[in-house]
Amino acid sequence: MEHQATPDEPQTWSTLPPLVRESWRRSAGYLEDPGRALPPVDLEGSALHAHRAAHPLAPVLPLLDQLLVQPAAEAGLITAVGDVDGHLLWVDGARRTLRRAETSAFQPGADWSERSIGTSAPGTSLATGRGVQVDQAQHFAVAAHQFSCSALPVHCPHTGVMLGVVDITGGREAVATHSLPLIRAAIAAAEAELRTLPARGRAPRLDALGRDAAALGIGSCTTRLSLRHAELLVLLTWHDEHRHPQGAAGPSAATLAEELFGEPGHEVALRAELVRLRRMLADSSTAHGLDLLSRPYRLSGAIMLDAVEVSRALAAGDRSRALDLYAGELLPGSDAPGIVRLRRTVAAELREAVLQDGSPAEIWRYLQLPEAEHDDAAIVEALRTLPSDAPERALLVARAESTQS
Repeated sequence: MEHQATPDEPQTWSTLPPLVRESWRRSAGYLEDPGRALPPVDLEGSALHAHRAAHPLAPVLPLLDQLLVQPAAEAGLITAVGDVDGHLLWVDGARRTLRRAETSAFQPGADWSERSIGTSAPGTSLATGRGVQVDQAQHFAVAAHQFSCSALPVHCPHTGVMLGVVDITGGREAVATHSLPLIRAAIAAAEAELRTLPARGRAPRLDALGRDAAALGIGSCTTRLSLRHAELLVLLTWHDEHRHPQGAAGPSAATLAEELFGEPGHEVALRAELVRLRRMLADSSTAHGLDLLSRPYRLSGAIMLDAVEVSRALAAGDRSRALDLYAGELLPGSDAPGIVRLRRTVAAELREAVLQDGSPAEIWRYLQLPEAEHDDAAIVEALRTLPSDAPERALLVARAESTQS
């Protein structure tokens, strides 16, 4: 009679399916105590909302709901859609199973990558790029033993780049023989839908707020940029958005070099960086045919920059949309003077608009941003405007006291 595999007895691992066994070997290097491990919930509130809104799988959620979420729910299962890093972004399905899943932190915002929680269908599928089924005690972490799960990765139909993962979780029905084919059919339909999105004429989108690894995307596909490429694209896009109607179409080499390096005389180094940027745009399908033009430097087409969208929303008085879009400071790891200036500009515009004209709910949302953690003026304004019986008041009072101590 075969013994059940246990994490602390490698000699028992031979009873596991080969793909799961290899995952356990990796997981043993990640988790010190699989008996107590729980996945961290890294994304909450506005950060989760912004990440969902920008994710390339967001446009196909209605299709996945129709083809997978609803049929799975009828069988008592839940469906999760996660990003390429293992964060679950959407979890829906049978109500009772959802409540049980929350006890193991199987919820939106939680990190179910192998590095965080060991073997699971979504994490191992992302690690291997393959369809995976994990049955109850085959999970490396004990907290996940109450569930079985099946998952498959989703790829960009234009580049083949992995976009995320789709998983069904619940009882043993989740690892039935028809489970992976059901997920595979839903993903095939979703990828077919994603293939049509660039044809609708959408401009490439550059997400640079709250992240150093900025992403350039068109339709369903995104490419992570180096910090230098992100800096250059942000500067060029911002110049295009704010240039005077009678002014130059873009910055000169001297201007752009100073914004990038902080002092004049670096035009040669700038041109080398621009050659690399031009090559990246030519090689990337997510650039959607963009080219870098010179004299003055400018892009051949428009880019939707999230920082510009925040600025436009504030100009229109739409503070709620600005807060939805604002995922954090612009390229926080950059020390390029031009980026530092824009980072301060966007952050200051948002803060001023919210504190001057924002509703109590908008001020509360602003205070959830990391940069507002010690903003005493914002805390005072929130306490002034919140209703006397608002539950947030006690949290803000405690927060104000902690900043003063």
